[in-house]
Amino acid sequence: MQVMKSDGDHIKIILKEISVKDAESFYRLYHGDEPNIQDQTTCKEQMNPIQFTEHILSLCEELYSIRTVENEHTVIGDCALHHWNQEEKKIEIGGSLLPEYWGKGIMSAAFKLLIAVAKEKYQANVLVAKTEITNLKALKFAKKLGFQKIRNEGDIIILEKRVLDREAFPGIY
Repeated sequence: MQVMKSDGDHIKIILKEISVKDAESFYRLYHGDEPNIQDQTTCKEQMNPIQFTEHILSLCEELYSIRTVENEHTVIGDCALHHWNQEEKKIEIGGSLLPEYWGKGIMSAAFKLLIAVAKEKYQANVLVAKTEITNLKALKFAKKLGFQKIRNEGDIIILEKRVLDREAFPGIY
């Protein structure tokens, strides 16, 4: 179980690898207290929290819960690396945070830790972020992190950020 802690941010956070043991709290991030959801990929079967968590885990290279150091037992969000394209050295990054924690630098701190994983573990050169055109907060957040719009795919905006090695390119940062 990998655990990462932020340092130097306004609110110190912990990223903890998600496992099936976290199914109930992870499920609640996306579905509140709903008993089941429809599988969006098949639209046929109902998924319980364990099935939902296993499904999301199967889609991600890395999946972490976000917690604060002050309350490390409460899951307040998640962040993930997924859709790794080894040939192009591209990986998608994404996350979700409960609304009461927005605007506190928490997701920025989480993405900072996750970007380090993308660079170190996957040697990623490009990060990809996707968001709905109507999600203006996510779009503003991505642009603040240095992502640039590449194209639209229907109602989805595709953004990318080049990730360069600081030692190989001093002075760029």
